[in-house]
Amino acid sequence: MSTPALAAAPRAPQNASLLLDAAQVHAQVAVAVELYTIPFYLSALASIVPPGSSNSTDKSDAAYAAVLSVCTEEMLHLQLAANMCIALGTTPNFTAPVYGTIPTFPDGTPILDPNDPATGDKGILNASIGDILQALPTMLDIEVPSEFEAGRLSAPYHSIGQMYAALRAYARLAASQAPWTVTNQQTVFSTQPFTQTIASFQDLSAAIDVICEQGEGQPQSPPPAKPFNADEFRVPAADQTAGTKSVPASQAQYSHFGRFLNVQALGLDSSVLVYTGTAVADPTSAENKQLQSDFAALIATLNGIWAGTTPQGGIWSMTSLLTDAAAVWAKGNIPQWTP
Repeated sequence: MSTPALAAAPRAPQNASLLLDAAQVHAQVAVAVELYTIPFYLSALASIVPPGSSNSTDKSDAAYAAVLSVCTEEMLHLQLAANMCIALGTTPNFTAPVYGTIPTFPDGTPILDPNDPATGDKGILNASIGDILQALPTMLDIEVPSEFEAGRLSAPYHSIGQMYAALRAYARLAASQAPWTVTNQQTVFSTQPFTQTIASFQDLSAAIDVICEQGEGQPQSPPPAKPFNADEFRVPAADQTAGTKSVPASQAQYSHFGRFLNVQALGLDSSVLVYTGTAVADPTSAENKQLQSDFAALIATLNGIWAGTTPQGGIWSMTSLLTDAAAVWAKGNIPQWTP
């Protein structure tokens, strides 16, 4: 897929068609970003002993509930980003992300260069699949709130919020050129207190607010200081996910950054993991082959859904990937989502 280069968010009027091109590219990047988080977070989730298991504990149950709720909302964010693409006149391109290497669009996300005050991490995001103990610092990096980040809106962005701010800026300037079509947009989630169909710039802006506030929390000025408390990173009631079993109110009130802070505060150790010893990379194991097959099928399904050739219910096959990833960990292997 050939795409125009990401540019700085506009400061002055420019050619209208170029502004629409830039808005479309940023919407495609948003799809890539949201898809990037899902295998990474699901792998971390699958490494945790699930509730109800004979060796589960209060700590593992709490960590599992928090990460599961984030995974569910990332699926919602992926849906919203894909709908933004359609509204702006481009069909979303779902491409399997690549982990463990410096990513380039569309094979990953090139736009995250976080400076995370919770972990001290800086630099271009380079996520490697790992269990919850290994992955949690990067999970915090991905969700770092924009109020901790300074600088103009240009790629690579310091946070997902900054990337969406650039998308909003381009979409606002290109609003009169965008088709704002709803054909093939999807509303996979049950009724929510916010719009899921993007039929105007106002709808797009509202959806961006939901995505950013669920991920980063309601912006605060000045930003909170360490030691951080999850209560400082809350989601406005109007933007909290409703009606999903995997996002109960106890989780929905916190942003993803806040939920991951709660997980960090649990002080997890290897006793919460579904495997013992050191996990090894075996991408050709039977369990990894099953994961790769099912993930490839999901990518094809997602492309078909927003192209109008596949029934929308197919997105929920994403939940089977959690079972696949857990089976990989149970064998002492590291999930590898693509061959």
